Amino acid sequence: MKKRIFLLFGLLFVVISCNKSEVYSKFDDGSPENRWEQKDTKTYDFTIEDDTKLYNITFRFSHIYDYQFNSIPINFTIVNPNGETQNKQIDLQIKDTAGKEIAECSGDFCDLNYKLEENVKLTKGNYKIVVSHAFQGPYLPNVLGVGLKVEAIK
Repeated sequence: MKKRIFLLFGLLFVVISCNKSEVYSKFDDGSPENRWEQKDTKTYDFTIEDDTKLYNITFRFSHIYDYQFNSIPINFTIVNPNGETQNKQIDLQIKDTAGKEIAECSGDFCDLNYKLEENVKLTKGNYKIVVSHAFQGPYLPNVLGVGLKVEAIK
């Protein structure tokens, strides 16, 4: 019986420790009113230690089901280890042309993952990504949270 328990824990440890592809993951829950305030920029700092791999950088956006907008304008400022800044603006699609949610939804909660960078080579060092929205108004309604995930893929 003890052998089986040790074997089970050993297998569990191997499975957990094998997920080394995730370099960084942070999710900022929204406000109690489910609003993303115009002045509330999100900052994500992470470090790349292996510059021989390719990476995916994914923006995570969670919202209430049946979102009232088809898309929302999102701004990204990416600062690399050399201090160089890249600004990126996207129109984050929430619904397809038929009006159907693009996100994965469970009940009233939907999670949308947008690949900000895909299969990109990153140099070693510290990165900073600042995220804001350009919605015309004091806040973006029905937002449950936003986040960022960085994964090594090769």
